[in-house]
Parts: sequence; C-alpha cells; structure tokens
Amino acid sequence: MGVERLKDIDITDADIQWVEEVMNGKLQFDDARKQVIKNMESIDIQAFPGSGKTTILVAKLAILAKKWSFPNSGICVLSHTNVAREEIEDRLGNSDVGRKLLSYPHFIGTVHSFCDTYITLPWLRSKGYQINMIDTQYVREIRWKALSYKTCSYLEMQHRDNEICEYKGEIGKINWDKGGSTKQKILDVIEKTQRAGYFTFGEMLLFAKKILNEYSDLSESIQQRFPILFIDEAQDTDLSQWELINKAFGKANIKSIRQGYGDSNQAIYSNINVDDEVTNFPRENALVLSESRRFGSDIAKLANTVAVSKEQMTGTTNKFNKKNIEHTIFLFEKNRAADVIKRYGQLVINTFSDEELNACVNEGCHVVGMVHVKKDETTEKKFPKGIYDYWNSYDAHKSSKTVMPKYLIEYFRRGIEDFRNNGEKIQQIEWIAKGIRHLINILNKSNYIPATGNIFAGMQKALTQDQSRKFRELMKELSDIDVFINEKDWESLIQNLKNLLALFNLKSYDNVKQFWKWIPEENLPYEEVESQQRKMVNHYIYKDEVSGRSVDLEFGSIHSVKGRTHLSTLVLETFLRTHNMKKILKYLCATPPKSIGKEQKRLRCQYVAMTRARALLCLAIPINFVDDKAQESLKSLGWKIEKV
Repeated sequence: MGVERLKDIDITDADIQWVEEVMNGKLQFDDARKQVIKNMESIDIQAFPGSGKTTILVAKLAILAKKWSFPNSGICVLSHTNVAREEIEDRLGNSDVGRKLLSYPHFIGTVHSFCDTYITLPWLRSKGYQINMIDTQYVREIRWKALSYKTCSYLEMQHRDNEICEYKGEIGKINWDKGGSTKQKILDVIEKTQRAGYFTFGEMLLFAKKILNEYSDLSESIQQRFPILFIDEAQDTDLSQWELINKAFGKANIKSIRQGYGDSNQAIYSNINVDDEVTNFPRENALVLSESRRFGSDIAKLANTVAVSKEQMTGTTNKFNKKNIEHTIFLFEKNRAADVIKRYGQLVINTFSDEELNACVNEGCHVVGMVHVKKDETTEKKFPKGIYDYWNSYDAHKSSKTVMPKYLIEYFRRGIEDFRNNGEKIQQIEWIAKGIRHLINILNKSNYIPATGNIFAGMQKALTQDQSRKFRELMKELSDIDVFINEKDWESLIQNLKNLLALFNLKSYDNVKQFWKWIPEENLPYEEVESQQRKMVNHYIYKDEVSGRSVDLEFGSIHSVKGRTHLSTLVLETFLRTHNMKKILKYLCATPPKSIGKEQKRLRCQYVAMTRARALLCLAIPINFVDDKAQESLKSLGWKIEKV
C-alpha cells in the first residue's frame, strides 16, 4: 500500500477548469502549466521568476484534495517558508478543499515542523523526555545562566557567548575543540536542560537525523503515511535538510512520489560566505517553466546574463512594454553615492504617471543591495560597502523580517509598519500575536503556545468559549492603534495586556519586565513630507522640486524582497570580500568566463534582485569599476548608461 495507490488519480482538463473557477476565476493555465499540474511522476519543476509556480502547486493540491480517498495517508508539502500554506489560506481558505488541505491527514509546513511532528517529538517522549520549550535564543540563555560565574567568565575571555550552549553537527558535540572540565560542564548543562524539556531548533533536527539513522524502517512508515511529497522553494532547502528529506522519504523515491518546485537561479538562503552548490535541485529531465509573467523580454534578457541555469527565461508582454522604458545603469563617482538615489527617484517620476504609481503602490519602487547590516565604518577601499553608504539613515535592524524582535514593543511597531505599508490589518494582528505568544511562553517557562500554524487560533485553543470571546475583544483593542506609539500609549497597552494574560491565569510578571519595557525609537530615519507626518522606517521620499511630484522608495536587502514583485528596482553595488557587481561584471556584459567558479552565490543574489521589477530595472556601480569597453557591451544589451 505505497505509491501504487496513486496510479488511479488522473488529473484532467476538466479538473483544471474546475480549479481555475475555485481560485476566484482569475486564473487561466496554459499548456505548459497544465502539464505540470497533470504530472504524477517523481520529477522536478524548474520555474523562473513570475511563472506562478506556487499558484500552480496550490492548484494541483486542490485537485488532489478533491480526489483524495485515503483517510489515514496524506499529502506532504515542505518549504523553506510558509508561503504555500499562506497561498492556500488566501486562495482556498473558504473552500472545502482548502480546509481539507490544512487538516489531517495532510501536512503543509517547514522541514523543521515536519521533523518535530513526525520524528523527533514522538521519539523524545518515548524516551521519557519532557517537552517544555523549543526556542534557540531562550534555551541558550537559560543554559548560560545555569553555568557558574567562573565558567562564564572564562568562556567570555575565550570570546565565547551563549551560542556555545547548543549541540552542533551531531548530538553530544559542541563548538569547542578543547577538552577538560569546561567542556564537560557545558555538556552537563545541555543534557540537564534537555531532560527538563528545553531544546534549540537546531538540536531538534540533529535528533531527527540520529533517529532516521538508527531506525531504518522509519522511512518506509513515513512514505506509507505520505505517499506524495511536494517541496516548494526547493532551491532554498539546505544540504542538512536535504539529507533529512532523503532519509525520511528515500532518495530513490521507490515508495513515494516526490516533486520539487523552485528556481535554481534563486538559491540565496544558504550562507553567502560559503561557495557551495545547489546539487539536489533540479534533478535531471526537470520540467521547465521558462516564461515569466512578471516582466517583458527586455528585463528577461538583462537578467539572463546572471542566470546560473542553462535554460533561458523569456518574458511576456505587459502594459508597460509600450512605454519603451529605459533600464538604466547609474555610473557614479564615489563622492556622489547619495546622488544616485535622487537620480533614481527622478527617473521613476519621469517614467511613470501618478496614476501608474498609485495603481502599483503595493508593489512599490525599491532600492536593494546584498549587504545592508552595518558592522563597522566603511574604509575607502571597500566603499560602497553597504546600503547605508548611499543613505546614512538606513537602519538594517528595523527592516529585517526574519530576525525576531528582542522587545515586545518591536512586534507592535512591525505590525503598525506592515499595516501602514499595505493596509492589511491581519498582518498587524499577526505580529502582535507573535509577540504575545512569546510573552506567554516566557511566563509559562514552556512552549505553551506552539510556533507552528495559526498563532491567533493556537492561543484561543487554550481558552474556554467565554474567555475566547474576551480574548478577541482585547486583541482588537491592542491592534486598533495604527499610528506611532508613544510612552503613554504603551502604558495603556500594557494594562490591556495584563487583562489578556489573566485569561491564561498569568498574574506574575517579574520575569517579563525587561521584555515588555518601553523602548523609545531614537534617530528615526524619517523624511519630512508635505503632510508633516512621519513615514515608515527605511522609506525615502524623493520630491521633484519643479513639478512637486514625489515617490516613495523602499530600502532593503536582496534577501528581504525575494518572492516579491516591484514596479521598479534599483540594485546597489555593495562589498562582501570584494565588490559584488565589479566581480560579476563580465556576466552583466554577457561575456562570462568559461566556468562559473566561486561566483554562484553572487550571481544568484544578483539574479533575484534583477527579477523583481516588472517595469523599470536599474543598477548603481562606481564609474571606475566599468571601463569604456564594458560600457559599450552594456549598451549593446539594452542598458542606458547615465553618469552621476
């Protein structure tokens, strides 16, 4: 009863027509996309930017859910992020098939959550371990505090911090090459806290690896439970996760169907400092979706110069193609880096009408770079090193969406920022819910509210019906504020928080006073605008003094915009070991060396950055990096050269 159960599932044109109607009737799949939806073999799908791969996957899942007849076996969808789940909730959340996909027997989530649910947690419980908290930062802190003052002082002298209080590589090993009593003390603390139920996220995966190695028959059981596996954003699955997937589902795929969806050109989530290659995706004979529906052939041609894959992307006609937009490279003198932003802002205003800018406000105009966190002052040799060298008010810490806030008020501020950015109240509530979840778990000293799934719903599960009603009322009050919080506002919000925490029988707050204290926002990088209202952080308002028109430019890292569509993008030169675009200039000029060598990571980052915009694409490079011959090559490809 393995994969042979699926041989009778046949996806037809009628099924595809049905799913097009179910998904709001706004979709129409062409022949290439229909072939991907119909395919029930173990095969990978190499899908270029803007090809709609996640939408295709969700459509396929909806059809399979409708036809699924196995009550104790399900479909497994794994991803680097929860994008697939969010797309299902967005497009199918109110339908029967949507509800089926998001419940037993199916699983849709990250590799971490899958391993926790089906491998690590059951095994740990069977061995007598308690499960109280799975959180890297918190668990490291309690282990560090459990060490003696003398031991901590010694470790600090060795330039070590609480990161050492975690297994690395395999169970029982830490990042410490010395023997002796100090190492044993750290290992003893780790073992003691694990027995008490405290684990880091990384340790949970290490336990999963250990379990899969020791119990060879577990893979067969997993494949019986999940005869079909989809991996979304497959290119971002790292080597250790691939190892777990191959062990869990069998690398040969004899007893399960495996399909990976992704773009090998966009594998940017592994360590940028490590020159490894994406070898697990795509497999040979992959299906290719080469047509992007995001932009025209002009941008596709420019982006293809930095593509790692052999296949070439094609564009499609959109409403902006008729404008004959001039994709521009700004070549600037190093003392005029700040002027690049102004020239880009002026180009945007000259290119688009106010009506077009307003119609695309959710996509926006963006300024991105590979390096955006400022760790030290920039030397002349490394200039420009990061985004901050073009606009000194840029603050990387306030733009990061992946690093969880250190203080509760930062969750509220991020929620307000998202709401003001896109008008979606649900995103503001989600940020607040994340902060309150962390607060409740700190007070409980346990993983009382799990991080997986819908956090808002997860908190309500711990309450009675009456308490749940009161909880929703208090959450509404906490999310009603949509302006910048002052200290008086925060005092009022804390009182509401105490009322909410009382619903969970939490009335002692001593160990969270640091977490929920008032933190002022200092040196905010807000531009003064006509309305005199302060705007969101890392947004730069450029105003044309002649016409009076203005445009909002959003700054961020390349990683932060992956998966997004922009109206316009400016990619900035930055420095990591060497200057990025200077290093790959031959590729940008369509005269690459015979072998890629160690530049895959740079090319992938550049590719992601150059495939966000659907209308206007720009680069900014110091003029002394680009000689006359290179400038002519760039012009022949379709770039306009503008000197600053």
